[in-house]
Amino acid sequence: MAAAQPIPHFARKTRSKFSYLFFAQVLLLAIFPFLEKPGLPVLMLRLFGAAAFFAGVYAVSERRLQWITALMLAVPAGVLNALSAFRPDSEITVPTQITTILFLAYTLIMLLRAVLRAQTVTLDTIYGALSVYLLIAFVFGAAYLLLETLHPGALAMNSIRNPNHQIDWSDCMFYSFVTLTSLGYGDMVPVISQSRSLSILEAVSGIMYVAILIARLVALYSTTKPRYQS
Repeated sequence: MAAAQPIPHFARKTRSKFSYLFFAQVLLLAIFPFLEKPGLPVLMLRLFGAAAFFAGVYAVSERRLQWITALMLAVPAGVLNALSAFRPDSEITVPTQITTILFLAYTLIMLLRAVLRAQTVTLDTIYGALSVYLLIAFVFGAAYLLLETLHPGALAMNSIRNPNHQIDWSDCMFYSFVTLTSLGYGDMVPVISQSRSLSILEAVSGIMYVAILIARLVALYSTTKPRYQS
């Protein structure tokens, strides 16, 4: 009897690599309305999200350089978010948002790369695809917040329902998910050309991702199906 082949280190490390990240993202969306108060609650929320995303990058990193790069992006983003949570300062608002976007974008690229390179359709592959979809909304939400900071009024809310309301992180995330899913409640709208362009890019990205993902999963299933039948 031939000796069993040892499982490669990378295969052991990345087993069920996406399920934890997916449930962390869902939990993050569920609890953020209760942790929006300045100070410790919002800091816990941001650090929890950063830890979840970094864990996802670490799980899919084939080389040490990849997760070291993620760490180098996560540390300044975490530090600046901590400072802004306890001591809000307009001078660090933009750097905080930029470092956050860079970290989230890198996480998105790494996870998307891992999902597209998958050779078989498993439950974990599906979790990975869902995680990427949610992460697209997080990246664009952070981009909307940066745009609103640089150009106040880039996004507008219904003034009758929300008089004198200043658009914040939760509003940008809400608008991002509504745009990505093409739901379009209409209570928030892009006003300037930059916000409209960003909204178009997100809407198109959501549709294209779903179409490409379905095609990819069907192709993988068709390729691997005979193996299970043999």
